[in-house]
Amino acid sequence: MEIINGHRLCDQEDHKGTHMTSLTKVKAPKGSLKTLLEQWIAMVERYAAIHKYVDNCWWYNERATLSSLAGAAWSMENWVALEEFSTGKRHKVKADGVESGDLRPGRCDLYVTNRKVCFGFEAKQAWQRVGPLSNPTRNVHKGMQAAWEDSGHLANDTDQRFAATFIVPSLPLNAVIDELGNVDPEQVMALLNTWLEEQRGFVRPGGKETSYAYTFPLLGHEGFISGPRYYPGVVLVLEERFRAAKLLDGEN
Repeated sequence: MEIINGHRLCDQEDHKGTHMTSLTKVKAPKGSLKTLLEQWIAMVERYAAIHKYVDNCWWYNERATLSSLAGAAWSMENWVALEEFSTGKRHKVKADGVESGDLRPGRCDLYVTNRKVCFGFEAKQAWQRVGPLSNPTRNVHKGMQAAWEDSGHLANDTDQRFAATFIVPSLPLNAVIDELGNVDPEQVMALLNTWLEEQRGFVRPGGKETSYAYTFPLLGHEGFISGPRYYPGVVLVLEERFRAAKLLDGEN
């Protein structure tokens, strides 16, 4: 394993015995949140490995991808999770162009606790095209803004509330194919690194510093091809929504 610019680079072999590189990173304060994000990466990679990287949990929709975060909690001792947890959230409408789950009043997308702290999450999934002809942050910021707005309607019945945005980047397949028709892992890595630098820490306009994690396993694996695009992995961005300070008695 090698660490470069905060990225964890792991050389692995695919099912054909070909050496490939995985790119992962977790940025979060030490503690329960970082532990959860680290375990989330492990769950995403476990799902991909079990399906020999030809079926991946980030290919579907927000609810399916969110289940990987719930699974991360359940996989650890003394952690539990509930999806669609009952709360005091008001009804909201879908944001155009950003995928979301069923928006029913009185639900929180995900509740997680480990006895010491409990988290509430409102989630969105953003599909982001990557490449020289694409706006690198258009759907990233759109998804983050939608998650942020929904997180504001969570009741204060958890210790920490988060806007959670799952970002699924895709690359044009013709940009990562070599002269032999194989996916070139170095080209995939180059495009991903450029895109990750353009995110500037995954902070939305007007937003604040976030915690985030991502995994891009076995870069160059042909199992990540879908149609004319290449879907190498998934990013999870968490922006905490703090409670407003309570007014003192008698204060206007």
